[in-house]
Amino acid sequence: MNRPHRRSAAPRVSAGLLTAALLAGCASAPDRSQEPEEGGATPHGYVEGAEETAEPQSRLVIADAEGPVQVLDLITGESTLLDPVGKVDGITGDGRFAHLVSSDERMTTVIDSGVWTVDHGDHVHYYRADVRPAGTVEGVAAQNAATDTALTALTDGRGALSLLDRPALEEGAVEPVTSSLDGTDPAVAAPYGGAVVTAAADGVHVDDRSGERVQALGGECTAPQGQATTRRGLVIGCDEGAFLVTEDDGEFTGELLPHPDDLPENARPEGFHHRPGAAALATVPAPDTVLVLDLSEPRWDHWELPGVVSVAAIGEGASVLALTEDGTLHSFDPRTGEESAATPLLDRVDTEDPPTLRVDTSRAYVNDVHGGLVHEIDYNDDLRVARTFETEVAPRHMVETGR
Repeated sequence: MNRPHRRSAAPRVSAGLLTAALLAGCASAPDRSQEPEEGGATPHGYVEGAEETAEPQSRLVIADAEGPVQVLDLITGESTLLDPVGKVDGITGDGRFAHLVSSDERMTTVIDSGVWTVDHGDHVHYYRADVRPAGTVEGVAAQNAATDTALTALTDGRGALSLLDRPALEEGAVEPVTSSLDGTDPAVAAPYGGAVVTAAADGVHVDDRSGERVQALGGECTAPQGQATTRRGLVIGCDEGAFLVTEDDGEFTGELLPHPDDLPENARPEGFHHRPGAAALATVPAPDTVLVLDLSEPRWDHWELPGVVSVAAIGEGASVLALTEDGTLHSFDPRTGEESAATPLLDRVDTEDPPTLRVDTSRAYVNDVHGGLVHEIDYNDDLRVARTFETEVAPRHMVETGR
């Protein structure tokens, strides 16, 4: 059984940054006054044992390839260590839960990071609770995770699918949902618009929660792989381009956004990297190439960047971050490809297993596996290194939660 062990995870911060870091932490401290009192009204979206806070709560779930797991609270600096979960060769997140992948065993271990956001459109609630393991999912090594308030869909990109009951997951239990989608082998499956959108060799479809076919969406999407849920729709990667699914009052529409004609030969995005919910996506479709999709227009932009290994888009019309194999982090204008800032960051980069680049509304995080560090970057201040955390496990895999 996993037992969390908490300890301080004091970041290695230069003296000049210490005051700013402390002030930032104080400004985002948990607001315990909103915890429901006995006999009082329950805040909208509250769950038992959680604290509602005034600001977003962020944590990093970090896993060593051999299985030790650390959860680093970016607000309090507290660190939670979990017992090893077995070999880990991948990680994905859905805003609250981290899904740790063991491909050899075709298994996914689910960790509740204990921080999440409830977005009601006109207002937002932020919550924090204890870190805890939720359980394991057999038969799927999840490369993609997508969720709404009812379902969580895990797919491995090769046809394996597991649908989980989201409310049960929030209670700490992994409970598969029986659906006629079982055995249909979609490459992509995502809860969206009150339904489940799937993409497979026979096209992109909309199914209800029981798996009954609702609608077939037109447009070609060969070899679907990778997905991203944004405020402007659900994006699915295809050989031809990005397939955009939108929903309006129960009506679904599908549209193919073809790749630019002048992409390098055999270019093919394998995944999209972006700030959660934001409608600008970045990817590396071919060696030495950065490709960006801004859904606000929509518009593709791309440019050459020798040695690029990791990218992430901050948002519509905003900068794109890119890490190159010399360990330098760059910031670019997505339309022109013009560099606006650069920071030497890592002494060593594995090009076959490159570092992770995660972004939120104000910071970026880059894992340094060989240094045992995670760097926090203020991308609005010329890529300034705001904090550097020494990790207690080798930070091979990393995902941010709470946003």
